[in-house]
Parts: sequence; structure tokens; C-alpha cells
Amino acid sequence: MDEESSPRIIDTCPACGGTIDVSDELPFAQIYCPHCGEGMRARRIFNNFELVELIGEGGMGSVFKAYDHNLGRMVALKVLRREMSAREDERAKLEQEARVTASVNHPHVVRVYSFGEADGQFYLAMELVEKGSLDDLMSVQSRVSEAQVLEIGAQIAQGLEAAAEKGLVHRDVKPGNILFADAHTTKIVDFGLARALAEEAGARGEIWGTPYYIAPERLNYEAEDFRSDIYSLGGTLFHAIAGRPPFEAESASLVALKQMKSQPASLEAFAPDVAPETAYVVNRMLEKNPDDRYPSYAELIEHLEFARAKVLEHAGRPAGTKREVIKVETNRTKVYVALISIAAALLMLVAGVWLFFTSERPEIKGLREAVTAGRQGEVADPLDTGLAALADGDMAQAEANFAKAAAEAPAGSERAQWAAFNLALSAALSGNADAARDRWREVSRTGLFSDRSEHRDLANMFLDSADFGTRGKPLRTDDLRRYPQTGPGALVFFVAGVTDWALGEKDEAKSLFGQFLEISPDPGVAGWNSYRKVAERLMAGS
Repeated sequence: MDEESSPRIIDTCPACGGTIDVSDELPFAQIYCPHCGEGMRARRIFNNFELVELIGEGGMGSVFKAYDHNLGRMVALKVLRREMSAREDERAKLEQEARVTASVNHPHVVRVYSFGEADGQFYLAMELVEKGSLDDLMSVQSRVSEAQVLEIGAQIAQGLEAAAEKGLVHRDVKPGNILFADAHTTKIVDFGLARALAEEAGARGEIWGTPYYIAPERLNYEAEDFRSDIYSLGGTLFHAIAGRPPFEAESASLVALKQMKSQPASLEAFAPDVAPETAYVVNRMLEKNPDDRYPSYAELIEHLEFARAKVLEHAGRPAGTKREVIKVETNRTKVYVALISIAAALLMLVAGVWLFFTSERPEIKGLREAVTAGRQGEVADPLDTGLAALADGDMAQAEANFAKAAAEAPAGSERAQWAAFNLALSAALSGNADAARDRWREVSRTGLFSDRSEHRDLANMFLDSADFGTRGKPLRTDDLRRYPQTGPGALVFFVAGVTDWALGEKDEAKSLFGQFLEISPDPGVAGWNSYRKVAERLMAGS
């Protein structure tokens, strides 16, 4: 369709009501009314969607946070470049890919709700996932923890498998297309759209894709299948673990790319501390010959999960505590508590009788006070006492009580994690950075105290906090956007504030404390109010 016959796109100035021709403007572009000079955003309306905020831009087009007026919800609206849907056959391909993608309903795939065209531009309305991407995380952490990367890999492989069952090959698996729904849930986005760009580039005799992650068969113009996505996922995991891509060339020419991808990948060469199981899985995913890669997603997922279990095991962290073990430990704990209580009661009775017969009558009052104090001491929980001391700023008393609680708690239990968690906080608040790091490592080594769904947020919170404490780098508020805003998982905001405070980043720490104080206390966390008092005290500068 030529320019003369193309319908013009007219917007109305919200200030003066004047009409403005915005045909040549990009969606959501900042413009100024030629009539009154008022600033406004051009082309905010796409059928029933109203653009609210620009989320990101890429080779395909732009992604906006948008409001769906029909269904009354926020969505991610991907508006493709005009040239991608300029021809009838291209639009038909995009619509077909969108239909197939919309049929994929999986927790690790970003849902496609609908698609359409407005003002000559094709768009997709998708599930809004706002906690950032793996690419964002990699920009903050030069190397992402091995266990977390393997967890991400297994989840994304599950999403890719669900799409492959519908006949979809992604063709652009990379860190930027792996999004966080929360700190421990990832989703793959942009299925099907890569095919259009790949075909568009192929028509120009070019190779489309991110050089770090594209499979060798694409460089040779050979057919691609799910094993090509496995290669790209392997390159992504390699980069996240090693802090650098599997191959680096001085130029992105086709000859250079073919040359570097003809070499075998070696994760252990750039991450010597990596577990051998992890190195095996990632290196196999990056085999040059597709036949040497994993023959199925099922086997890949099994190996990724096995490697993660080994990583946790090597670190002294159980991959997941069985319920039967927890039950046995709980019963033993009850027996130990009962025996200790009986012994304490007998000792108190003997002491009372002895004092009664050897003391003067005026001292009987003192005896009764001692017995009362003894009973109170018997039931006083060192964790509670430690939290009270923490809130009051008495770090020595807090650490002594938390150490006592840690010594008494069954290894690997929730109580042991709380004790270790609070010991690490006490050390950080005392200014003892080395001791704090050692204690955070102890939390990390203990790992997930339970694999039960109702414990998931709390168990992950402990490990997230340990990651913050051992990182040795300040945390920014943007770093925490993928973490829970409610429940026990939201305690990471307090821990992040303590971490920054210990590193001397007082302003950022106060900002994090401020966010923490806005969060409603979780009734299942006994120490929440104590942590609030600590945050309030530090924000006040004391």
C-alpha cells in the first residue's frame, strides 16, 4: 500500500482538543501539540489496549505495559515493526504462529492472550511478567549461583518441551527472553516471533540471532529443531554460570562465528569451581552436532535436576528434606524436650527442698522468687530472647541467645535455619563482616529445610538472604523487584537493608528499610516486629 493511499493516523491533544497527524510517529512517542505546545504521547491506543509504559525495545519492536479495556487487566503488549507485517503472507505467518503460541498453557511459558493489528502494526497481548529478565540479573551479578542457574534451566526446558509438543521451535533462547515471575519462577517469552525475523534475515542472505547463543546448524543454513533450542539454552546457562559466553569472537562475521562454534565448549575451563555434573550437562547441550546433544527434553530436564541436587549435596545442602525425615526429627525433638524438662523439674525440686530446710524463714520469699524465675527460664525460648535483644540493639546478648538456639536445634530444621539466619544478622549489625559471611554460608550449606509447598517461600527466603550476605556487593532497590512483596519471602528487603548498612551504603539501606516497613507483617514470622524495630532504629540513625 503506497503512502498516498495509506490512511492517516490522527490523535487529539488532551489539553486543547486540537487534531494532530501522528502517522509517522512511533507508538508512545513523546510529541508536542503544534496548537498549544502541550506534551503528550502519540499513538497510545491500539484497538482496546491503552499503552501505559514502555517496558523494552528490541529487533522485533517494542513492548509496552498496557491496559486491556475489554477485560479490565494489565497486559504486556508487543507491537511489532511495521515492516514485519507489511505483506499479506507475512501477516498470515504471524497470525498462525500467534495462534499456536496461544495454545501453549504452561507455568514456564509467557501466555499469549490475543493478537491483532492496529494502524498497520501487528501486536500480541501477553501475560505481564514484571520481575525482570535473566539478562537483568546477569548485569547485576557477574556470575549467577550454579544451583539457581540449573533451576532456571530445568524450568525453561519444561516450557520449551511444552511448546515443542505443539510443534514450536523458539529459535531465540537467550537471557533477555527468560523472565522472572518471582525470585524462583522463570518463563520463556517470544515463541514463534523469531521465525519471522529469521526468515526476513534469510531473504537478505543474513543470519539472524544473538551470536553467543545461535546453534551451529543455523550458520550452515541447515534445518533446525528442538535441539537447536537446547543449544541456545546451553549457551545461556554457560554465560550465567561462567560470567562470560561460551565463545567470543573479535567480529560477528559468519566465518568467525563458524570458526568459534567448531570448537568444543568447556564450562569448567572458565568456571573451575563448577560441579562436574553441571559441566557435563551444559557441555553436552553445546555439542556442535545436534545428534550429540540431548535426544529429548525429558532426559535434559532429568539431568539438570540431578546436577542441581549434586550441587546442593556438594555444598552440604540437602536437595529437599523428605517429609518422613522431618516427622522423625520432630518426634525426636519432642522426646529431647520432654527429657530435658523432666530433668530440670527434678533438679529444681531437689534444690527447693534443700533450700527450705537450710534457709531462714525470711529467705523463703527469695526461694519462691528463684523458683518462679527458674520456671520462667525453663520456658523462655532463646530465639525469642535473642530477637528481643536484637530489637533493643544489644547484639552481644542477641548473639549469645541465637548461638544457644542453634546448638539446641535439630540439624537442618526450620528452627536451626532461624537461629543461623539471626546469627548472621547479628554479626552484620555488629559490624563483623567476616563472621557475618561465615554465618551466611552456614545458612546456605543447610539449604532448603523442607520441600513442602507451604514452606517454599520461607525456605527460599533463607537461601536468598544467604546469597545477599555472601555476595559482598551492595544491593539496590531494583535488584529486589523480582522478590516477594508479601509473606515470609518479603523479609529479603530487611536483609538487603542490613547487608547495605554493613557495607556502608546507608542511604540505599534506608531506602530498603523503608520498603520493608511498608510491607504488612506476616503472622507466621514471630520475629517480624523485632526486625521492624531494628529497621526503624537504623533509619533514625541510632
